[in-house]
Amino acid sequence: MADYAYINTRIRSMEADLLTERQLRELMSCLELSNAISYLKKGAYGVYLPEAASGYLSYIIDEAIRCALSDSIKKLATITKGDDDNLIEILLGRWDMFNIKTLIRGKLNNIPSFEVLQATIPAGILNEGLLEEIYKQPSVNQIINMLVTIGFSYASPLLKINYIHEIDLFKGELELEKSFFSFFLRKLSASEKRDINSKIVHNFMQLLIDRYNLIAAVKMSEEGFDADDKSNYFIEGGRIIPPDVYKKMISSRDITECISMIESNEWKNRWHRFSSKIHVTSPALLVERWMDYEILMHAIKLPREDPLNIGLAIGFIWKKINEVINLRTILRGIQFNIPQDEIEGLLIILRRP
Repeated sequence: MADYAYINTRIRSMEADLLTERQLRELMSCLELSNAISYLKKGAYGVYLPEAASGYLSYIIDEAIRCALSDSIKKLATITKGDDDNLIEILLGRWDMFNIKTLIRGKLNNIPSFEVLQATIPAGILNEGLLEEIYKQPSVNQIINMLVTIGFSYASPLLKINYIHEIDLFKGELELEKSFFSFFLRKLSASEKRDINSKIVHNFMQLLIDRYNLIAAVKMSEEGFDADDKSNYFIEGGRIIPPDVYKKMISSRDITECISMIESNEWKNRWHRFSSKIHVTSPALLVERWMDYEILMHAIKLPREDPLNIGLAIGFIWKKINEVINLRTILRGIQFNIPQDEIEGLLIILRRP
């Protein structure tokens, strides 16, 4: 059994290296990427940045961010090594799925490897080296074949689509997510363990399923997804959206009507609070941001409720990944001269207690 008192101490030490609200705001004030590199060199990212940065600065910084994330996940895996490895792997699979979709989108649009890697989150089994090798495959179908060959069996439904292109990519991604959740829920159910850690991971997966169902419903509603089998994309097992509500959602006219179908007043109030503060024009992206925020808040609360279980590791993972997303948003804002208040509106800034 894992020694969570020891793990708690080690993870608290790792959390001390996360960027604070003040540091994020200071970084936002940088006028050039070269200034941002100089600023990041002063902290934990310094060991990943070259002494003299030259060339494509955005790639140099993002490579440092990805390396730092990979190292943090490896370090966490070493610290928490024990009976709960399988549970953490299940949750990190969410980022493998994200990366698979990123690779496929990149290949469809002939995007160079270095640009695609800058959009990945190498937190799961698909580390940076593997992602790079997979993306070398000459076609989308060969990428999918390689994924299935190396053990990502939940990607196999994509092989049923003879030729994936932008028109049916949405359908392919829905198939992938449905297969992913089915695979990992079976894996979770097959485990003989029925302890607090298994329950925490199961509850977390339920939230991820709700995220998927809600985003899928909004996309179908807003984009007029034309399919007779729309309700077949629903995944059982969420906490917020039962099947009957989902069927109403996918037939709604817009995001407002879609959200109004949620039965829980608490969740509807959460949506109104979040959406009133965030200025994102794409309905699907707004819902995605909202659910990412709710899942992050859920992860952060876990160790506060009990610091001696797997919740501590989950909280750190999601905080670290949020930092990566914030950093990328800030750095791209600097690169393209986006006003600071607009950049800040896209961030989820955590305030330390």
